[in-house]
Amino acid sequence: MKSTRFVFSRALAVLCALFFVSFSFMSCQQEDDDNELPSGVYELSDNSNLIGTWKSSYGKNFEIFAITSTSLSNSFSDSGNLVDLYAGNNLLVSYTDDKETSGYIYIKYTRAINPADVGKWYAIAFWDLTSSSLSLSGAYKKDGKTSAENLEDAISTFTIGNGYFGGFSECVKQ
Repeated sequence: MKSTRFVFSRALAVLCALFFVSFSFMSCQQEDDDNELPSGVYELSDNSNLIGTWKSSYGKNFEIFAITSTSLSNSFSDSGNLVDLYAGNNLLVSYTDDKETSGYIYIKYTRAINPADVGKWYAIAFWDLTSSSLSLSGAYKKDGKTSAENLEDAISTFTIGNGYFGGFSECVKQ
């Protein structure tokens, strides 16, 4: 007959081992990302043709769009002085064609012409994307919104169909 002490020690050892294994699995689990992106909206891949410094010219003046996989900034040269207009992070993209040559870029403002827009969402439309050229336009509509409280609002508000994109900057990659 086995002693009660031996059975209890063995049961305690098995219980401790199960607890240790369970704890190990729990600590290896990845946190659930509650920030799922809306359908058709993606993070920009590191090899996207959108990434780069894009320049458009207007006589003596020019405009610069600097795009990384996570951010976008826009500057304008006014008579030789470079003026920072707006910038944002949390860059996301939505394509409007299968070839990924047109669509919308969404950013969360880190710098804005209107300081009240910082921390809110904005959109830039693009089309005719190649490895060396691109047309870009920031969202603008007379008496329209200059930012959106959240990404979903930016997606539904800042569209060509809603009249937010008129003039486009014809850009070349630098």
